[in-house]
Order: sequence, then structure tokens, then C-alpha cells
Amino acid sequence: MEDRFSNEPSFIVNKSDWKLLEGINILVVDDNPINLTVADKTLAKFGGTSFKCLSAEESLVAFKSKPIQLILMDLHMPNIDGFAATKLIRETEEYKNNPIPILAYTTYSYNDVKLEMEDCGMSGYIGKPFTHIQVIDTILEAVGVQK
Repeated sequence: MEDRFSNEPSFIVNKSDWKLLEGINILVVDDNPINLTVADKTLAKFGGTSFKCLSAEESLVAFKSKPIQLILMDLHMPNIDGFAATKLIRETEEYKNNPIPILAYTTYSYNDVKLEMEDCGMSGYIGKPFTHIQVIDTILEAVGVQK
């Protein structure tokens, strides 16, 4: 069986790739403002729009009020961690009416979190620190865009 959380990059980023994420709204949830800035700049470089949240609580409000096509969810946050936040989002009427990919966005190794990711219904994994290729390739695969 193919591992649906694989992150092998399949293309080289060049100038023609700068609009690959155009029209894709991404909710980035991370309690570290620096990580939010890095993710925002990376996504913007490829034409993506990001909405940034510093907590799981903020992410629930943003998810219900913004046109989101994908979520990048940090796993280690105070109060509500990314696993619990993913479960809470998946329980909302908005998610039930329009399920979207939720990707783990974390410093944890993939092998350490794989079972918990599957248990809470995450769609994939992006490890921090990340490369542009890893982020773009994983996002495009998750939202079903052909490269």
C-alpha cells in the first residue's frame, strides 16, 4: 500500500512555478510568529494566499469565516495541540459540508507522529524546517492540482 504521507519532491522550482498556488487560500496555524512569517512568505512566493493563526482557537474562527482550501497545522501548541485542533475542525458543519486537506506542519519526525496524524484525520505531512519544493509539492498533491 502506498504511504499517503510521503514527501518526495517531484519537480524543481523555477520562475514558471511562481504562480503554482494562485487561487489557493491556506490557513497556517502555528504558535510561533516567525514560523508564520516564513510560511506566509513561502506561500506568497508561489502565488498562494495565507491566513495566519497563532492558536488552535483562532484557527477554528478563521476556518469558519474564510474561504480556505487547505490547512497547515502545527502539532505542538499550548492549550489545544494540532491533533485536537484537527479533530475540532473536522467536527464543524463547515468542514462536513466542504472537507479540505489538513496537513501536519511540524518539527516532529514523520515516524513519531504518523499514527496520531492518521487517527485525527490529517491528509499529509510537511516537516520543519522545510524546503520550497517540499511545501509546494505536498500542497499541490493535497489539493489535487496537476503540476
